Amino acid sequence: MENKKIVCVTDDGTKVEITEKAAERSTLLKELFEGFSENMEDTLIPQTTGETLKMVAEYLDYYADKEPKQIPKPLPSEKLEEVTDEWDIKYINSIELDNVFDLINAANYFSIKPLLELSCAKIASEMYGKTADEIREKFNIENDLDEEDLKEYEQFKI
Repeated sequence: MENKKIVCVTDDGTKVEITEKAAERSTLLKELFEGFSENMEDTLIPQTTGETLKMVAEYLDYYADKEPKQIPKPLPSEKLEEVTDEWDIKYINSIELDNVFDLINAANYFSIKPLLELSCAKIASEMYGKTADEIREKFNIENDLDEEDLKEYEQFKI
């Protein structure tokens, strides 16, 4: 059986080729393949940049013929090596933290549950054991609590 291909085009004009076999991990892409007997050229994939789609395609290609390891929730520690495979760790650690959020959105959009879980585990591991202030600093989040909110928050500290 020939492995059909889809050429996805992002809003920024980037073209990324994905095989039918690799697309089976994505509910959205799998549905695009259903009913087509030939390759699909220039299929518009809105709300996704070329950089993000390339990250998605790399993940799909790697897991075209194997099952990703299921990641426990909640994470037992901040160490991803305790919950997933070496390839997953190298893959997710090669992505800048800001881009992991884009990957979360793309995994959700394409309906790729294992990629969504891996991306969320990366963010959770970065937050693991940190205080609210450390998390705000790490992710560049402005503290929008007023004095009254801060006093209320302080009473719940352990």
